[in-house]
Amino acid sequence: MPHPARLPHNAALGHLRRRRLVGASMVALGPRIATAQSPWPDRPVRLLTALPAGSGADVVFRAIAPDLLARFGRPFLLEPRPGGGGTIAALAVAQSIDGHTLGVMQGGPTTTARALNPALAYDPARDFTSISLVFRTGFVFATHPGLPATDLAGFIAHARANPGRLSYGSIGPGTVTHLAMEELKARHGLDIEHVSYRGFAPMTLDLAAGRIQCGLNTYFSALPFVQDGRIRALALTGASRVPAFAETPTAAEAGEPGLECFGWTGLVGPAGFPAERATAIADTIRTAVARPEGRAGLDAQGVEFTASTPEDFARFQSAEAARWIAVIERLGLRVSD
Repeated sequence: MPHPARLPHNAALGHLRRRRLVGASMVALGPRIATAQSPWPDRPVRLLTALPAGSGADVVFRAIAPDLLARFGRPFLLEPRPGGGGTIAALAVAQSIDGHTLGVMQGGPTTTARALNPALAYDPARDFTSISLVFRTGFVFATHPGLPATDLAGFIAHARANPGRLSYGSIGPGTVTHLAMEELKARHGLDIEHVSYRGFAPMTLDLAAGRIQCGLNTYFSALPFVQDGRIRALALTGASRVPAFAETPTAAEAGEPGLECFGWTGLVGPAGFPAERATAIADTIRTAVARPEGRAGLDAQGVEFTASTPEDFARFQSAEAARWIAVIERLGLRVSD
């Protein structure tokens, strides 16, 4: 299909220049957000997320909730805001003014979303405060077992021989699960339809049912389906194999190093969120995931718990934005693709 004109060449660099630990919107929002000297929190803290109950992020944040309660004296409560590939939850965080609304984010909404949709109502580079990169994980490239391919090269050959007859799932436009697949398609000249879902759970169910034929899935979501044969794992997008998928090669081992990518989950606040609060939350998360209970068993499934500082998370998001905005520009993608 024809694509609209690409973004200006310097979009990714502009994103990097604009990203700050506390966004430029701080001046405008500052008077409306409770000051750092005010008692905080004075009510429950909402953690808005596009991810459904039972997701890896949901499991982790419920596991570390007791540590946050013990440190701050108020509960940190997950609140689902699904849809828009995470941009609905992100917009609510960006527009919040109560000082008690944070976002549990994955990738696109706080990095690439505006490159895909210039009409987006918030600016990922300016409208958030980075708090902590909590964890990251590779993906499983999985297919429906009814396909004849039993390895990644075989799948690519099958897709090339059947243009327009396959579809893949993602958790929304601009997410790594979307952009990495579009990059794979472009690299091999594949015609595979994109189907967007509100989370890995419904996507995995449709993959197992054969409504879609492939997609990038988290280790956490894919594992039980792989174990009982409802989906087939062809490759891992991380840098190394993981115990839970010991027989599954990495993408590089399978001859497709360009597919290496990671999903990640981090915590953000609105622009103007006080730096000392961000640091205190990040420190508490780091202490929580240092204990086995805080990792909820996910480290055995290949999840890497980073629990970064706010500064490191801001730098990480800038690097992710630069990488994936370059892909968006090169392929001429927009939110409808």
